[in-house]
Amino acid sequence: MTSPTDSRIRQLGILAVLVLLTETAPLEVSLVYPAARSLAQSFGSAGADAVTGTVSLAAVVCIPLLGRIADVVGKKRVLLYSGALFASGSLLCAVAASLPLLLLGRVLQGAVGGALAVAYAMVRDALPRHRVPVALGIVSSGIGISGITAPFLGGALVDRYGYHGVFWFLFLLSALVLPLAAVVLPGDQRPNDASAPERPRLDVPGALLLGLAAAALVSGISAGVRSGWSSPGFLAALPSAALLAIGFWRRERSRPDPAIDLGLLTAPAVRGTLLPAVLTTACTSAVAYLLAQLLQTPRHAGLGYAFGLTALAAAGWTFTLGLGSLAGGPIGGYLARRSGPRGTALTAQALVTVGAFGFAALPGQRGAILLISLVFGLGIGLAYVAFANLITEAVPDERAATGTALLAVANQLGAATGASVLASVRTLYPVGPTGTLFAGSGYRLAFICAAAAALLALLTTWRMRHGRAPATGGAATRRTDLSAAVAAGTKSTIAKEMI
Repeated sequence: MTSPTDSRIRQLGILAVLVLLTETAPLEVSLVYPAARSLAQSFGSAGADAVTGTVSLAAVVCIPLLGRIADVVGKKRVLLYSGALFASGSLLCAVAASLPLLLLGRVLQGAVGGALAVAYAMVRDALPRHRVPVALGIVSSGIGISGITAPFLGGALVDRYGYHGVFWFLFLLSALVLPLAAVVLPGDQRPNDASAPERPRLDVPGALLLGLAAAALVSGISAGVRSGWSSPGFLAALPSAALLAIGFWRRERSRPDPAIDLGLLTAPAVRGTLLPAVLTTACTSAVAYLLAQLLQTPRHAGLGYAFGLTALAAAGWTFTLGLGSLAGGPIGGYLARRSGPRGTALTAQALVTVGAFGFAALPGQRGAILLISLVFGLGIGLAYVAFANLITEAVPDERAATGTALLAVANQLGAATGASVLASVRTLYPVGPTGTLFAGSGYRLAFICAAAAALLALLTTWRMRHGRAPATGGAATRRTDLSAAVAAGTKSTIAKEMI
C-alpha cells in the first residue's frame, strides 16, 4: 500500500516533470530572441523574422487540436508525442543549413505550444482536488524560470555557438525530459467497463479550422504592424480569418461530436475568463517587448532614455521580472485556493497596471527599473495561475484540456495584439531618418496604452460573477454536473461518478 509520504513524493515528481515539459514552450521563443542578429546574418532580416514568428503561428494552429486530442486520446500521450515532435524540430533547426529546413523545424517545434494547456488538465487528473489550485501555480512558474534564464543563457549560447547553439540546447533538454516524463507521469485512464460511455470521436478538421482562424488573425496583425494597415498581408488576413471562423462555426454547430463545443465558448464563465485574459496578456506582452527595445536603444542626442545596453546587460536590468513571475505562480495558487481566482486576477491586473504606468515614467536608474520589473513580473505570475484556475473551475472534467487550450489561444491572441498593435504606438514619434529610433513620448504613450488595456481587463474581471469562491480544482464543476444529472433523473450516472 502506498504511504502518504510516497504519494506526496510522486505528486511532487509529477509537478517537477510537468514544469520541465512546459518550460520548452516559452524557451522556444525567448531563447531565439537573442539569436535574431545571428539569424539575420545568415538569412537576412526577413528570414530572421520568419524564424522567430513561425513557431508562434504553428503553436496557435496546434493548441485547439492538441487540447481536444488530449481529452479524447489521453493527456500523457499528447505530452509525449508533442515533445517528440519538438525534439525532432529542434534537431532539424540545429543542423539546418537552409532557411526552408529551418522553418520546417520551427513548425515542428510549434507542436509543443499546447503543452501548458494539457499540463494544466493533467494536474486536475493526477492530484487531489484541494491541491490543484496551488499545483497550477507551480506548473505555471516555469514561465518565470524561462524569464530569468533565457536572456542570459541565450546570449551565452549565441556568443559561443551562433544560433545553432540555441537549438542544440533545446534538443538536449527535450531528450533529457521526455524519458523522465514517460516514467513519472501517470498513465491515461481508460474505461474498462463495457457499460462505460463510448469514447467521443475526434473532429480534426474542426479544431484545425479554429487554429487556422486564430493563426490568420495573428499573422494579419503582425503584417499590419510591419508593413502598414493597408498592406496586402493585413488586408488578406482579416477576411481569411473571418471565413475560417465562419467555417468553424458552421461545422461545429450541428455536430454530435464537435472539436470545440460552441456551448463551451458561449458559456458565461468561459467567455468571462477569456476576454480579460486577452486584455491582460496584451498588456504584459507589449510591456515586455517595449522594455527590451527601450533599454537597448543606442545612445542618441536628445533621447534621455537611450541606455545603449547590450542584450546581456539589459537582462541584468530586468531579471527581477522573471523573479516576480516565478514567485507569483505558487503565491497565486495559494490565494486562489484561499479567497478565489477572481480576486487573484484582480490583484494581478492591478500590479501590471502599476508596473506599466511605472515604465511610462521612463525611469533612468537601474534600481527603479529592477523594482518596477519585480512588481510587473509578480502581476504576470499571478495572472497566469488566476486564469488557469478560473478556466479549471468553469469546465467539466471531460473538457478540461479543451478549456485550457481555449485559454492558451486567448493568451496567444493577446500576446500578438500587445506586441504588435500596442507596441506600434511608439512608431508615431520617430526620430531621425532611419525609422528605428523613437522619441521618449512614443514609448511613454505605448506604455500608457498597455496600462489602459490592463485597466480594462480589471474592470471586466470586476464584473465577473465566476471565481468569487475559493478554487476547488474543478471539484465544484464536478458537483454541478452531478446535480444536473440528478435533476435529469440519471441516477445510474451518479452512482458511477461516486464510485
